Amino acid sequence: MAIIEMDDLIKNGLDKAVELMAVAAHNSFRFGNRNTMKMISVGNEELEQIAEFCFSLGDMSPLAARDGRFVMELIKEPAALLIFGDTRKSPYNFNCGACGYRTCAEMNKAEEVESLTANGPSCQFKNINLNIAANAAASLAWRLGLHCRVFSTLGFGARAMEIIEDVDLAVSVSVSVAKVDPYFDRHKFWTQEYWDEIFKKEFPTFDRGFIGAVED
Repeated sequence: MAIIEMDDLIKNGLDKAVELMAVAAHNSFRFGNRNTMKMISVGNEELEQIAEFCFSLGDMSPLAARDGRFVMELIKEPAALLIFGDTRKSPYNFNCGACGYRTCAEMNKAEEVESLTANGPSCQFKNINLNIAANAAASLAWRLGLHCRVFSTLGFGARAMEIIEDVDLAVSVSVSVAKVDPYFDRHKFWTQEYWDEIFKKEFPTFDRGFIGAVED
């Protein structure tokens, strides 16, 4: 019987776990049985690109900058990222009005608004579908014993960098097999002074100051 060392066991296990998370996400509920979602997994090289992009946002998006800096620490131990994306337009013809338009046809014809976080206007059910998929993946990660967190910042970073292509909306699920859960220590990237000056002032408005959604 071949002996497999712990480092290889962990790496192989992480790869298999990400594949199983992808299956769980793929099989999660879809409105109208229309699965237009895209899904990719990325490793350290792409994670570094996303981290550098997010960190470069600086004062425009303090949350993204913090998460970019966090990712550079995250990848020092085995980690991976699943990214989910979808287009913004509705194929459903539900005419629910949640997007702000009376009909899906009106929303689909509306002028596209580009922003850092997503392109809009977008179908409410497309957004729900993405979050159902991300939650399904995260739930399985937890059951498999992985450290896990859902990130909007890394998702929109991957979209902006075109690591995931031809999507208007994106979200991501990050997993890690670090010795200590890294996702409960992100506050270390905020000094108390910076917290008082920036974070408390701008959270939770989700405007350009905090998320950096739309340029003035």
